[in-house]
Amino acid sequence: MKRGLYFIDYNRVVLHWHPSDVLSASRTHRARIDIVERIVMKKMVSLSAAVLLALTFSCSAKKKAPLRQEISPLDGKLSAFFMLCSRDAAGGAKVVEKHDIVKMLTHFLRMDGGGKKYYLLEREHISEMILAVTEGLYSDFILINKHGVVVYSRENDDIFGKNVRTGLSDSPLARCFARQDQDLHVEDVAAFPSGSGRYGIFISSRIVVENSFNGIFILQAGIDKIEGYLDGKTEIIDYEGRYRITPRREMIMTEHPLFELMEQGKAGSLNAGGKHYRYDPFEFRGIRWLIVGER
Repeated sequence: MKRGLYFIDYNRVVLHWHPSDVLSASRTHRARIDIVERIVMKKMVSLSAAVLLALTFSCSAKKKAPLRQEISPLDGKLSAFFMLCSRDAAGGAKVVEKHDIVKMLTHFLRMDGGGKKYYLLEREHISEMILAVTEGLYSDFILINKHGVVVYSRENDDIFGKNVRTGLSDSPLARCFARQDQDLHVEDVAAFPSGSGRYGIFISSRIVVENSFNGIFILQAGIDKIEGYLDGKTEIIDYEGRYRITPRREMIMTEHPLFELMEQGKAGSLNAGGKHYRYDPFEFRGIRWLIVGER
């Protein structure tokens, strides 16, 4: 009887045996066959793993990398601007609270004859105290007492003694006063006085003395500072599509012609009239803007 011969090759396995040996294979023969089978299985597993890895790599190579969201360089400047305004509003309110200025000015307002005279004498001193804790970016400082009456304005004598809930009900001052429950509120671009063409942003901070609401302090910031951040092809609109900041002052509060093609609150781009536009959202307190620029 001839014994079977076994040749082991790592790339392939070839078995040779005599037909008469099949039934009489010894344990040694079976052990050798087991060894061969294990080698074959290992090679098959290794080959399968290699194929799977290759397929995985091939599939992943075809996937597109996610688009990186572009961050507008204007975003950082706007954030810094509003953070400064917030700090100044809080600082001005603290000065008013410390010296109980609203109470004093309300008393002057109620005096029979001469009240305004005393107010005008004190106004310069009050303005100096507020200027000491602000950066001087503002066109006006305004104080409104808890009844809604304007008891101080650094620049605008015409509003002194008026109630924002009645005589100035459609003004940014009235809208700030309506947010008196908020420690800080930012009112979007508006013309004040109405029809004057003097556009500003209004930052208000509530005044609390001895745990009681005393009124609000308002900073009126002109839009010139923000306009200086814009290049000739960038403008700012709100979430309703109205221009808020643009060198074309006559366009403020009118609707942007491409607004319907933009997604509110999201960054994106669009093509129109042979031009490419990019828009990015900016939000801060009451501000909800889209920065729109031609690229």
